[in-house]
Parts: sequence; C-alpha cells; structure tokens
Amino acid sequence: MIRILHVVSAMNRAGTETMLMNYYRHIDRTIIQFDFAVSSKELNDYEDEIISLGGRLIRYPRYTGLNHIKYIKWWKEFLSTHEEYQIIHGHIGSTAAIYLGIAKKYGRFTIAHSHGKWGKLSLHQTLYMIYSYRTRFIADYFFGCSMDALLTRYGKKIALNSQRSRVLNNAIELERYSFNESVRKEMRQELGVEENCFVLGTIGRFCKEKNPYFTLQIIEKMKKQGILFKFVWIGIGPMMDSVVNIITKKKLSDCILLLGLRDDIPQLLQAFDAFILPSLSEGLGIVAIESQAAGLPTICSTYVPNEVGITNLVSFIDLDDMDKWINKIIESIGVERANTYNQIYDAKYDINENAMWLSNFYTTIFQKGRFEQ
Repeated sequence: MIRILHVVSAMNRAGTETMLMNYYRHIDRTIIQFDFAVSSKELNDYEDEIISLGGRLIRYPRYTGLNHIKYIKWWKEFLSTHEEYQIIHGHIGSTAAIYLGIAKKYGRFTIAHSHGKWGKLSLHQTLYMIYSYRTRFIADYFFGCSMDALLTRYGKKIALNSQRSRVLNNAIELERYSFNESVRKEMRQELGVEENCFVLGTIGRFCKEKNPYFTLQIIEKMKKQGILFKFVWIGIGPMMDSVVNIITKKKLSDCILLLGLRDDIPQLLQAFDAFILPSLSEGLGIVAIESQAAGLPTICSTYVPNEVGITNLVSFIDLDDMDKWINKIIESIGVERANTYNQIYDAKYDINENAMWLSNFYTTIFQKGRFEQ
C-alpha cells in the first residue's frame, strides 16, 4: 500500500477538494491510499467519506506567520515519525516552500500542484507570489489544473518541461452528467420551476474571485427586460450575506433560488438551460466542463482559461460588455440540449483514465524514484 499525503487547508465542497475526491473514489485503493493533512479544526464536508474509504485526516497548525517556528517544528516532527508517507502532494501554495522543503530534507518525493492563476493582482496575491516563489526550486514534480495555472505559478522553464510537469485534468464522471430528460423533469419539479421557465445558473463560492456582484447585475437586467426565468445559485462563501442583502434591497428574491452546498450537482445541471461563469480569476473552471458535459450553453468571462472551451457550447465574453452577456444569455433560450460525451472524453476529462494515469505516476516514482513520461 502506497500512502499519499495530500496537503490542503480543508476537505470541504470546493473545487480542489472535489477534484481530489473524484480521483480518490476512482483510484485503485488496494494499491494507493490517500490521506489528507488539513489545517481546519472543524468537521470537514468529506471527512466521513474519506474515513469510509480507508483514508485519514491529519490536522496540522494553520500558518499565520507569527507561528513560523511552530509550523516548521510540527512538519519536522510529523515527517520524522511517519515514514509511511514517501510522497507528499502539496495543494497549498503559500507555504509549499516550507512543508515541501522539509519533506525533501527527509528524503520524500514532492509534488507541487497549482489550482489557480492570477487575475488582477491584489496585495494578497502579490504576497502569495513572493511566499510561493521558492517552490519552483524545491518540488520534484509540478502539476497544474491548466497550462495557465502551471505558467502562472512556476514559470515557462518548469511548465514546459514534460519530464517534471503535467496538466492534470480536473476529470469528472462523464456518465453522471449526460443529459437525461426524466431527471430534468424531476429536478425542475423539486425546484418548483415551471415547464416554460428559462433556468440560468452558476456554481461556486460567494467570494471576490467568482464575481457575485456581476452576477447580480445580470439577474437585475434580465428581470427588467421581463424575461421569465429563475436563477439557480449553488454555493456558499464569505460574501453570501452581502449578496443576500442586495437581493432583498433590489427585490430580486422572486427570480433567485439560493441552494447553498449541494452534493447532487450532476442532477441539478439537468434542470438548467444555460450556465454562466463570470469569474475574475480561475485556474480552470471545472464547473464549466461539467456544464458542457450536461449539454448546456456555457458563458464564461475572459479570465477563464481557454482550455475550458472544449465544445462549441462555450462563449468567452469580456466583463466590460454587459450587453453582450445579456444577448448571449437570451440567445441560449430554447436551444436544444447537446450530447457532448465524445467531445469531452476525447479532451481527456474522463475520471477513469485520469485516475489510472495518476496511479501509474505514484507507483512509478515510489518504486523507481523517478517518473518517465
């Protein structure tokens, strides 16, 4: 049994964590076992499932800067007493240079995994870049959810080196997303949506990167134009209270369904007629892959990587052109549902094939000490 230690902040229902669970469910667990180092003290969304699959959650101290010495000490003590972890797969970029650097000193194989790219640089992102920069000189291997994510975090010299870097697709169970008319009717009935009502929606955290205020502008403009629609909003996050206040103030409650966290995304997407992703920053935007797998017209901002454009269902629109967003949404009303299974499979987003590759990657570096492409 090869135990892989994934270093994350928490195992809740967010993009990186959901991607990891997709791989965890489909990897051969008689050979490979995933464990997760988390800094979250609370019960994690995926915690029970991880334990049921044979995994462990190990809690390490959250890095604050003020506890720098304590943080280093914890990782040294942990790695010196847990030799079962020969491969450390790091998903937290801000402190990767610290914990992966310690892992290297203890003779472990190290993987740095980038899940994002920069949008408009803020002070927080600038500091992140400074803290994470040394990682490119430490890790043995580099993964990214897109080429943009690799280039942003690690630079061209590493991103374009096929021996050490790889775009690991945020793969999905394609069969679960394929359009199903009976599931569509069932979900729309559950949501209380009329048969002739246009359903637009999005999935993501209520945070700055997902641009929720822009989404509210879209909803407000559609309502003013008298379009019969419901907007389905899936997710939670730090800006949710602010968004709810605006919804109440602008009297938009009658056309919005706030669903919070859901574990039935493939089924819910069947009820949609179109999907939007107006993000200010995305490493990839896996939800846009999922929406295409469900056959939905998918409208993204130009900050979403081009790799998302697998099918002709995808449009990329500048956030400065609100009229174009509204027109593109209106164009999607009444569009016949597409079958995109083969296109997305050919683009290598099938979880079964990707999990097989990842299993081979882990076992090869574990047995040989290096991976040959």
